[in-house]
Amino acid sequence: MRYNTTFKEVRNKYGDVSIVEVRIPQGKITLKERQADHKRRHPNDKNQKKTKGVFWGKRGYKDDILDEFYDTHAYTFIDTDLNQGWVYIGGEEE
Repeated sequence: MRYNTTFKEVRNKYGDVSIVEVRIPQGKITLKERQADHKRRHPNDKNQKKTKGVFWGKRGYKDDILDEFYDTHAYTFIDTDLNQGWVYIGGEEE
């Protein structure tokens, strides 16, 4: 079912104003009308799935940088208040 959404202001007994959503049913529409509305709203939609999230494939540049960070830093206590953080430990000796 298709709805028109409108908003109206409502006052309570104390005079405070709040906005309320009002949905008014329009009736049923056909599949062709629904497709036409979608094409009008999203003209560049190619109906293809997009790969989102974590890709568990080959290791990339960011993985190498992260490994280098772990080699040159340690997670330890950084002050007398027992706060923890990453500390640079130097890496390779010269």
